[in-house]
Amino acid sequence: MFFNEWNILVVDDEPDVLAVTKLALRDVTVYGLPVKIHTASSKAEAIELLKGPLTLQGSTEPIVAVALVDVVMESDHAGLELCEYIRNEAAGHSVQLFIRTGQPGIAPERRVIDDYDISGYFTKVELSEQKLYTLVKSGIRQWFTSWYALMTEMSNTNLITHSGSRQELLESIGWFGEPGPQEGEGVTGFMFDKTLPVSDYPDQIKPLHDRLNSIEPVIRTPEGHKLAVDEIGNILVKTVKTKTTADYYYVAESTMVMPRLLLELTFNSGLVFSTLWKKITDAEKKAEAGKPAKKAAKPQAKKKAKPALKKKAPKLAVKSKKKAAKPVKKVAKKTLKKKK
Repeated sequence: MFFNEWNILVVDDEPDVLAVTKLALRDVTVYGLPVKIHTASSKAEAIELLKGPLTLQGSTEPIVAVALVDVVMESDHAGLELCEYIRNEAAGHSVQLFIRTGQPGIAPERRVIDDYDISGYFTKVELSEQKLYTLVKSGIRQWFTSWYALMTEMSNTNLITHSGSRQELLESIGWFGEPGPQEGEGVTGFMFDKTLPVSDYPDQIKPLHDRLNSIEPVIRTPEGHKLAVDEIGNILVKTVKTKTTADYYYVAESTMVMPRLLLELTFNSGLVFSTLWKKITDAEKKAEAGKPAKKAAKPQAKKKAKPALKKKAPKLAVKSKKKAAKPVKKVAKKTLKKKK
């Protein structure tokens, strides 16, 4: 969810342009994080970067916030072909693509904007150090907002798709699996119903919760749900038990303070998780409570019925035979004596 730096890709076949760009952006920070400049002098070299160190793990999507691309390099339209690759083949739909050209006549601005889904178009002359600073900083903000919103939506869709049971829901998270602290990794995790921690850091998430829980929340609802964040950016999303939500919280250490819009997205995603957990938990408890009752009812009915048939029915049958036989014998003897 969070980064330590922002990746910027600068593609140009002029070494001086690459050097000046790196110098102009050396002190730029966004949300407290520095930018990291990756340079390439050709379309082919840029694609190698995008397929390697600039690829999001487990995906073809480039983890690049802003790309500054020259048009004319190894061919007259190499830069435009690179933009098309980023958008279509690499699925970099959130990357902020800016054309920076020294020969605007080869690739007219209007056609480039219309045909290549470009975020902006500038000549090398007009893009001063101050404009470059503004362009990159606003581009990173726009990229992160778009990327984070897309990741949040995908996460919610995944949760809903795998909401058949509590076990399935937990397995669908897929964020954990390396027990214990890992180098460069912040503490993160969930707690359900006050007793079920889901984290590689089960001993650390409660102290983090307790500290953040004491802070005045940024978001609070009438029901008591809230989101709190400290000055570093560490975050707590907490929901209380209601008819539709569970007793749940999520905590995460962070290296950046997210803007309000993204905090709203994070909070709403927590409500989705809490609501699904409550719904599944209620359904499973209801199903578990119904199963033992049905099994216990059948043996009791059989036990009561069997003794009644074995003990009472045979006795009644024997008594009726004896009572019926005696009178017949007595009557028969008396009749014979009278005849004699």
